[in-house]
Amino acid sequence: MKLGLITTGHGPRTAYEDYFSGLARSLGLQIEVISEHILDPLSWEEIQPHLAKEGQPVLGAHVHVPGATGNRLGEGWDHVYVDLEWAYQWFQRAIDRLQERGAQGIVFCCATQFNPDQFKATVPVIRPCDVTMQLIAGMVQAQQGERLRLGLMSSIGHAEQDQALFRGQSFPDQIELKYQGFEGDILAQAPALTDFAPQLVVVWSFGLGTAASDPDRLAGKLEKLFGCPVIMPHRLAALQALAVLPVDFDDRHFCQK
Repeated sequence: MKLGLITTGHGPRTAYEDYFSGLARSLGLQIEVISEHILDPLSWEEIQPHLAKEGQPVLGAHVHVPGATGNRLGEGWDHVYVDLEWAYQWFQRAIDRLQERGAQGIVFCCATQFNPDQFKATVPVIRPCDVTMQLIAGMVQAQQGERLRLGLMSSIGHAEQDQALFRGQSFPDQIELKYQGFEGDILAQAPALTDFAPQLVVVWSFGLGTAASDPDRLAGKLEKLFGCPVIMPHRLAALQALAVLPVDFDDRHFCQK
């Protein structure tokens, strides 16, 4: 059984593969995780002309940059923002390659919103933005008219884009949104949200907490700080992907004492 992952920059991204396969094993499932990295065909020199200009929709990408230091993935990596519309073509090519390799489900390893008909695939494609927004809409509905205090954290490179995304959903009048951007250590910036007393916090950064250099038990530390649930899109995407793959999920196994 093969699950395909699509990342937004260069490879390898072994932490993602380890995360998805490890979560599956913990549920008693055996899957093979295969990856495509949309910018792998391109060098840094070929990517540079397509870095997003101010005001353009952006896509965050971890890429190899000669001499780069300080990125959470290690030396030689940098986190940059490319023109989102330019990147669409590379997503579709990655989808096609994963299907050719036998993937029976595909996960986008990014939290970006795409149009419903943006891409073509013959297997289920998990888009974390869609999964997350469905969950938040349900939580908003459960408030029964009370506004949900929603904290949002994301990379400052797409701060305006992310706030516009959440305010453009079907529930903007039913949430009270407070945003806090970060670059680097999220734990250093997170306390700025505590006075807001959020009922829910969304960390709009796919895979944060999975890299070797990330803080241990990041989500737990944030939940303790805020005193509320913290949503991370990679978790929702992984659980939904395992739910739609034909992997012989044995429900009764978990009912045994």
